[in-house]
Amino acid sequence: MSTATPYRYLLADLDGTLLDSLGGLSPRNNRALHRAVAGGMQLVLASGRTYLSLLKVTAPLSLPPFHIIANGGAVGLSPGAEEVRYLNPLPEALWREIAEALEAEGLAPVVFGHRHPEPPLFHVGPLDGDPHHASYVSRNSHLCRRHGDLKAAGIPEVVEVAALGREPAFVAASERVLRRFGGRTRCHSMELSLHGAWGKVTEFFAPGTSKWRAMGGLFPDAAAHPETVIAFGDEANDLEMIREAGLGIAMGNAIEAVKAAADRVTSTNRQDGVAEALERILE
Repeated sequence: MSTATPYRYLLADLDGTLLDSLGGLSPRNNRALHRAVAGGMQLVLASGRTYLSLLKVTAPLSLPPFHIIANGGAVGLSPGAEEVRYLNPLPEALWREIAEALEAEGLAPVVFGHRHPEPPLFHVGPLDGDPHHASYVSRNSHLCRRHGDLKAAGIPEVVEVAALGREPAFVAASERVLRRFGGRTRCHSMELSLHGAWGKVTEFFAPGTSKWRAMGGLFPDAAAHPETVIAFGDEANDLEMIREAGLGIAMGNAIEAVKAAADRVTSTNRQDGVAEALERILE
């Protein structure tokens, strides 16, 4: 890597950015990451996944060491998830109110509780929900706890409340709840693929939650000197880090809002867009 590069941090989203549509990491992308880290950059992987899910997905990929931002920016951890270094949970009264509002719309809330070093759990109520919800619960049943009254459940350190679906009625109901809590939470709806089936996930976080905010929790120097950070992303939960980083790079498959906020647009995640951009930077 050229000694002239001003960048010290490489902040990358996982799904839809670093990984291809099948969840794989191309050899070219992997080589580019190793080259960046060998040249002195700190690698930070930022995902909407829980830290356990992120570790599971990345375990077979032979990645260089990386810090973790999980649950869309609510949790930040050291390499290997050895230590929690940043946490921004939802206030108890607020997450219960969100869950109640989702249920009132006929949606099935999914409440994510943070635990460490124990595996993080998610909690659901009696509603079966949309097929997209049922698919997620079935796939991750070993980490799920079901409650007769979710709103009254004792769940410590709630970092996220979500709902999953793909039907038009789900989208309309989600929009109503998003409007209700838009000024009191960090919330959005975005595309989510489960086992090859596309749907949406609507997510609610504590105010101020973002991958960029978590980056500052892990590395205060990065927040103080954003010009030292390269960020890659594609979805709504990447928007702030793309906008705030010294060099924000949108994937070719990114939503239009992310492309509009970016300094550059690279190729898609299927075309090794991360490697393409890094190779030019590291020349």
